[in-house]
Amino acid sequence: MKIINILLLLLFTATSINAKVVSEDEQIIRAIYYIEHNKNREASLIWKELFEVTNNQKYLIEYFYSALSYKDIKEVIKELKSSLGKKKSKELYELLASLYSKEGNTDGVLEVVESLKNDDAESMYELAYLYSINGKQNKSLNIYKKLYKKEKSWEALKGILSILSVQGKTKEATDILWRAIKSKKMPKDAYLVYVGLIDYKKDTKKAIFTFKKLLKITHDRRYIKQLISLYLFSKDYDSIIKILNKSRYDDKLLYELLLSKQKFVRAYMVLYRLYESSKDARWLTEKAILTYEIASKYKAIDSRVIIRVSELFDRSIKKGVSSPTYYNYYGYILIDHNKNIKKGITLVKKAVSVEPKNIYYLDSLAWGYYKLKDCNRAKKVVDKIVKIKSKNLEPDIKQHIKIIKKCKVKKDK
Repeated sequence: MKIINILLLLLFTATSINAKVVSEDEQIIRAIYYIEHNKNREASLIWKELFEVTNNQKYLIEYFYSALSYKDIKEVIKELKSSLGKKKSKELYELLASLYSKEGNTDGVLEVVESLKNDDAESMYELAYLYSINGKQNKSLNIYKKLYKKEKSWEALKGILSILSVQGKTKEATDILWRAIKSKKMPKDAYLVYVGLIDYKKDTKKAIFTFKKLLKITHDRRYIKQLISLYLFSKDYDSIIKILNKSRYDDKLLYELLLSKQKFVRAYMVLYRLYESSKDARWLTEKAILTYEIASKYKAIDSRVIIRVSELFDRSIKKGVSSPTYYNYYGYILIDHNKNIKKGITLVKKAVSVEPKNIYYLDSLAWGYYKLKDCNRAKKVVDKIVKIKSKNLEPDIKQHIKIIKKCKVKKDK
């Protein structure tokens, strides 16, 4: 570097001594030398002289860049505008825009960009943005609409939505976005914006459509929860079953829904998974109930079924299951099928001790006493049922009451 500087210095000295006309290349070398030695004022004068001699715009640009190091930015801007008044130049406009931007003068930048009148997408996006931050929302919106018509991009559509949002035209923004996501594949952000705009209760179907798209794109299981909530709101239980079957998101909920739909065989398969994954004794109890319900549905209850059901209930109780509902269910099976009536009554009594006014438990107890031919006790329990609820009793309970009231104790001969 020192050798180059020495050569440059010798060149300047020689040209000065000989007083010859300096060539363009020599002038350039001199300007570069001055720049390297932080003599920007001297360099700028050379660039300006070169421009005046050659009328080459690149020298004028170099002049302005050099001038920025020692002149106030406003003064440079004034000179730039003066030069542009004489001759238009894209490079000078771009420099002027960068200086306005550096000053934070968005009006000035906007003026420059408008002057350029470029139709390329990048310039149009810049102009739309400048209009928006300068409060010229309609002009910005028109440009974004032209861009969207031209390229159908999410960026252009996002610009449209942002302007409409600023203008308080939420419904128009929502409708435009819905047409877009309904007609073609969109990025994740588009769907997220849409679900942020709509009211799920009013637009449940559209919300479901959008969350299904999000689930497909992202495979994020959080959207399964959203879909389940929406399906529950619209009472579309079949769709919940379908999505739970496919995703295995919540086997407990799937099991409950299948039971409510009386799809016992499918519920049994889910129940198997639940027990195998947790070994929770509660699922043994559910297995016992479901085994009985399936056999009942197909009119296939026999001694083998009762034995299997009893085994499952006994295992679950031994493992600590103590729900009054389960006690009553198991007890009633033993009573009704005359398998072990006394054990059945003992189980039902445990349920009644927890909920003494539960008419279903009391009905099971009364039916157990009746099966033992203990008519007095059976009638006392029936009286309690009628006292608790005299009307709108279920058919099975009403039938039991009718039979028990006719019960008579056989006298010894």
